[in-house]
Amino acid sequence: MSSSPTPSLSPETQPSASPWQRLRGYWVEAPNPNPLVDQSLARAYIVDTRDTPLSAAVTAAVFWALFLVLTGDRGTLVWAVLVHAMQWNMHRHLHRVDPDTIDAALAARTRRQLELRMLFPGLVWALAPWLFFPHGDLAYILLMYFFISGTTGVIIAALAQWWLAAVCFGVPVFLSLALRLVLEPGSVPVIMGCLAVSQLLASLHYARKQNRLIVRSIENGFENARLADALSRQLDHVARMAAQRARIFAAANHDLRQPMHALAIFVDALDTRSAPRVDNLRFMRDSVDALRGSIDALLDIAQLDGGAAPVRLEPLRLDALFRSLDGRFAALADAKGLTLRIRPTEAVVRADARMLARVLGNLVDNAIKYTPVGTVFVLARRVQRPANGMPAWRIEVRDSGVGIEAQHREQVFEEFFQVDNPGRDRSRGLGLGLSLVAGMAQVMGSRIEVRSAPGRGSTFSLVLEEAVALAGAVPAESALVPASPLAGAPIRILVLDDEQPVREAMRSLLGGWGHDVALAANPREALQHGGVFDLMLSDLRLGSGLSGLAAAQALQAVGKVRNVVILTGETAHANRVEVERAGYALIYKPADARALRDAIAASRPG
Repeated sequence: MSSSPTPSLSPETQPSASPWQRLRGYWVEAPNPNPLVDQSLARAYIVDTRDTPLSAAVTAAVFWALFLVLTGDRGTLVWAVLVHAMQWNMHRHLHRVDPDTIDAALAARTRRQLELRMLFPGLVWALAPWLFFPHGDLAYILLMYFFISGTTGVIIAALAQWWLAAVCFGVPVFLSLALRLVLEPGSVPVIMGCLAVSQLLASLHYARKQNRLIVRSIENGFENARLADALSRQLDHVARMAAQRARIFAAANHDLRQPMHALAIFVDALDTRSAPRVDNLRFMRDSVDALRGSIDALLDIAQLDGGAAPVRLEPLRLDALFRSLDGRFAALADAKGLTLRIRPTEAVVRADARMLARVLGNLVDNAIKYTPVGTVFVLARRVQRPANGMPAWRIEVRDSGVGIEAQHREQVFEEFFQVDNPGRDRSRGLGLGLSLVAGMAQVMGSRIEVRSAPGRGSTFSLVLEEAVALAGAVPAESALVPASPLAGAPIRILVLDDEQPVREAMRSLLGGWGHDVALAANPREALQHGGVFDLMLSDLRLGSGLSGLAAAQALQAVGKVRNVVILTGETAHANRVEVERAGYALIYKPADARALRDAIAASRPG
């Protein structure tokens, strides 16, 4: 939900404001920061005061008729004509204005114009003490005083939410009455004139407090409506995410169970009396790779959705990344009879090296997959008119493939959606690639754009901000090209895991790469091994509630291991934060051979 701006202190509440500023801030009403409040007040003014001229006309008629009978002063008739003409004019004006036509942008000015019109009735009522004042008769003077002051006080209270209207009507009436009483001979009228001034100030003071209370309640209403709308949108988003996750894992159920099923059959078919067939081993590896691909993709989606994906934006040279793409996909394109053309570039962009490598790798892989004949072209070109005015580069992956129908262009970024793969053929991919691509691009502050036409190929692109080419700019080659397992001297590796099959599998793999591998189920067994280890691969959760992270810190503290990498199957963000805070690398299970090779390369002495 978006946060509302911090409200500034009004002049009367600011400690450094002068007395004049505090006084002006109290009595003068500025346009509301929220134009919808002024719009609401302006519309309510028209609706609520349409019947006021009629009731005011009745009150005025009682007033002038009473004084005409009691005093016989013909000035009452002049005042009667003026007041009823004014009320008729107000009645016509209020019924001509349609409250629904008041625009929020002009609401403050419209409201001021409506409120200022109350000045004319106020001036007409202010003429009453001058047109038919009962000179010398204290009883009639008291009657006029109480009638005018009482009526005006009630009107001020009724107009409290429209503060300027209350001021425009009340001030002329009370001041006119007070001046007329002060000019009348005798001490009692003078006292009554002073009382009229004090009554004016009191009426306006309490009307102002009422005005602020009403305006704040309207502001709170709009704020509550905004919060309710934001909460509703958030709940809708959560509901959509829950439904999406349910759909993802329902679809993933097939992609996970199929290779598991095949792997179980191959394992059952193994015969200890003879060596396994090469084809069976290859199929077993394919099944494991399919499982790893599904799990890695689901993990990436979970991290992107939860905001837990680590992002490191830094200057990145695209040319090295493009060369990595060529080395990775040239043979694949050639095997399909396609031409992979990658244009050299001098571009340096601000991006996360691994994320951008993953994004472009997915796009190139998709382009080759859906291009039966022709060319896949990768290039970067300057953006002539960037939207935010910052220099930028557009990276494009073009193909001459089957293209995408217009109705499917947005759906291709949905998880498990593949236009022509309803049978969930894993050789066509999992359908998670473009969803991940879109999410990773968004995390890097960009978005994937697609231009396509059926039979004419597709162009996927993203725009990244240009960065200054620094001496340490990331070359990005390591993002895609793994080191050879035999590159460099063998090292001593300690595997700490409470499950024996995992320990033995790691010994088989790492020992096959030529390294000296020792196994331990707990820290005590680890200490029993002699010498110092260059690298320890430790599970995050060990048996009996032991922490692999705490064990690694203890073993490193006593000088048993030089470098530590934590392995875990738990994907909670808190685990990543905990491991990173300790200064260790983290690899998610099932461990990728490339990640293990990188960890070994980083642990070699010197």
